[in-house]
Amino acid sequence: MFKFSSICLIAIMSTVMVTHAQARSRSFVSSYGNDANPCGPFAPCRQFDRAIDVTDPDGEVVVLDSTGFLPVTISKSVSLTAPTGVYAAISVSAAGTSGVTIATPGVSVVLRGLTINGLGGDSGILMTAGAKLSIENCVISNFSIIGSSSNQLGVLVQTPATVRMVNTLIRDNDIGIQLQEGATADISESKFLGNSTAGIFAFNETAGTTTTAAISNTIVLGSGIGIYARVITPTASSKIDISRSIVSSSGVGITAESPASVGAASVSIRKSMVTGSSNFGLWNIDGTLISYGNNTLSNNSVNVVGTLTTVAPL
Repeated sequence: MFKFSSICLIAIMSTVMVTHAQARSRSFVSSYGNDANPCGPFAPCRQFDRAIDVTDPDGEVVVLDSTGFLPVTISKSVSLTAPTGVYAAISVSAAGTSGVTIATPGVSVVLRGLTINGLGGDSGILMTAGAKLSIENCVISNFSIIGSSSNQLGVLVQTPATVRMVNTLIRDNDIGIQLQEGATADISESKFLGNSTAGIFAFNETAGTTTTAAISNTIVLGSGIGIYARVITPTASSKIDISRSIVSSSGVGITAESPASVGAASVSIRKSMVTGSSNFGLWNIDGTLISYGNNTLSNNSVNVVGTLTTVAPL
């Protein structure tokens, strides 16, 4: 009887493992994993890239325990998920590299619960092609190299993708997040702390496109420029809408810059506070700054430079 039960158990487990290997809707990685494994829950892989390879499009890679991982390039629609209480870290030490690279047209990527740390790398997340990127409950920090002539970035999006960021900490980078080439972002319930050049930067140099950022319930603290919309190309646009947010202790709180006859940069602000700027709270350089009349400007060396258009609260 014992022998029969053992054989049955082995057969059942084998069937489960084959089913997982065939479906591959969910794969697993862990500190004790091996990339020669099939990436199932009882035989996880070690690195993200191997688990992604065996996961079907729109599937999920789940981290089982706290550990570190190598940088990864994602070439299909997939989610990388570290559950609450699991520390899943990607360290980026080589110049010219990023923690997560997305460069495949049409893919949708979700990054949930990851910590990405710069130790000499160029960016935490680099997206040069793709349809959607969701960054949830992540920490991206330390992309800043002393003496470097170029900025390192927490997140860099260089494609007209839809980006969603929620409950994420972006700290101690040169630039927290830079959006360009017509990207559209929704940033909520996040913190941008100590990003020396800019916290949130919506930039556009691509004619005929609009880079857009909607920012809500977010704190931007201690940046060169807290929130920055800039255009340098004719017919290009950059638009930022800020609501229920705080920009504090920056050199300049919020800037809209579009040199005369070159594109259109605009920032609208509602139910928000700009405080403690060492230079200017709001700075309009031939762009458009709109206040909905329910904002607070306080303790800035100069509250407003350039034209500020005030309209009735919505």
